Amino acid sequence: MEEDYEVEKEKTLLLEKIKKPYSVVKPTKFCFSNKEITWDGLPGDKTCAGETLYKRAIVRGDAVAVGSSVLVEMDDSDDVSPIYFVEYMFENSDGRKMVHGRLMLRGLQTVLGTSANEREVFLTNDCLVFDMGDVKQTVVMDIRLTPWGYQHRKTNANNDKIDRARAEERRRRRLPLEYYCRSLYWPERGAFFCLSTNTMGLGSGVCQSCKMKETQKEKEIFKVNKSKTTFSLKGAEYSVKDFVYLRPHYFAADGKAMDTSKSRKNARLKPFVVCHLLEIELSKSYKLADPESTKVKVRRFFRPDDISP
Repeated sequence: MEEDYEVEKEKTLLLEKIKKPYSVVKPTKFCFSNKEITWDGLPGDKTCAGETLYKRAIVRGDAVAVGSSVLVEMDDSDDVSPIYFVEYMFENSDGRKMVHGRLMLRGLQTVLGTSANEREVFLTNDCLVFDMGDVKQTVVMDIRLTPWGYQHRKTNANNDKIDRARAEERRRRRLPLEYYCRSLYWPERGAFFCLSTNTMGLGSGVCQSCKMKETQKEKEIFKVNKSKTTFSLKGAEYSVKDFVYLRPHYFAADGKAMDTSKSRKNARLKPFVVCHLLEIELSKSYKLADPESTKVKVRRFFRPDDISP
């Protein structure tokens, strides 16, 4: 009974400490001598910024390798140290040994809350570049790919049973907790995704998460082509002769969408208006195109409810 109480007490304290997911982490700045942190192995290629890449380092006696996971020291000692997956390591122009890592959230920090397994962590798209001296310790992390399908159910169930028994045995022997990761947590999309292991921890100086964010950022930039026949807005591309949806208030006499619905339940709802894109007009007073100064000429299509008495 006392052991059960202690376990529940630890879970309660951990839940109180983790109130929200980490998005930005401010590592603790410790001063370690170069003898305590050394590269292990020959230098590799260089990043796009000309920084030398390495595959492995020795941090105060612990080996940190590309594709492994580490705990990062925090300024606030009351916070639970976050776990980062090592994408690549490099030495900057100042001679500092750096790590580019992706944040891994514990189950309590996700939408799963207390229903999550304490040993399961989830990879995210939140990245951080931190000093090698901020590494607190290495973490035993197993990247798992669970096969899906009815033919794998029995095998998966047996593997989970063996894994739970092994974890319980380690708990009884008071050994360090071993984590495993099998999903990417993407709260912006409200879902968990399968891990793309072929793009993780390559040590090439390219982070797939950062690359994806840069691509998405470029797509969201408003652009109009030279012939003024196509523009891109919020990641979508529109061309002359396309059919588009427009908000109904653009066509209301007083600037507000008037309701023609006969149902009282949907009295405040108004459907989008279907239009045919005819022309893209740019303001001559602006050198660069932007959504505020750019106008489009469209032909409106009416619905039966719009013209019915």
